[in-house]
Amino acid sequence: MAIKKFALNTEPHVAEIGDDLRFEFQPEVDGDEFMEAYEALQESARRVGDITAPDAATRVDMADVREARAATKEFLAGLMLPDSAEEFRRAKLPERIISSLLEWVLEIYGGGAGERPTGSSTASSAASPRAGTRGRAPSRSRG
Repeated sequence: MAIKKFALNTEPHVAEIGDDLRFEFQPEVDGDEFMEAYEALQESARRVGDITAPDAATRVDMADVREARAATKEFLAGLMLPDSAEEFRRAKLPERIISSLLEWVLEIYGGGAGERPTGSSTASSAASPRAGTRGRAPSRSRG
């Protein structure tokens, strides 16, 4: 008979930003609630689309970008302990910090390091390069 033991986190996850800010995240979150909140975040990101695309300046509505940023902050705050969430909502943070917090939280609650909830997201990292390297030998199809 095989036995597998699983541990539940009981201590908050802590994000320290600079010397003055410290945000505590729930030790564990309900999977269904997490996925519902993540789906709402993804929907907001889909409305914005790729803001790095060459046509983004003429295609992207800045109101949608602001809404996506607010949705990201609300998603993160929803995973924090109440005092931290309140402080986080008031904090003025650079976009790079919010993006890094989002990636970190998805690693924590999404199943482990390097794993994320399923589904596409414009906030996700770029796809990994294909496995293997291109060989230097001449192609048989080119003769």
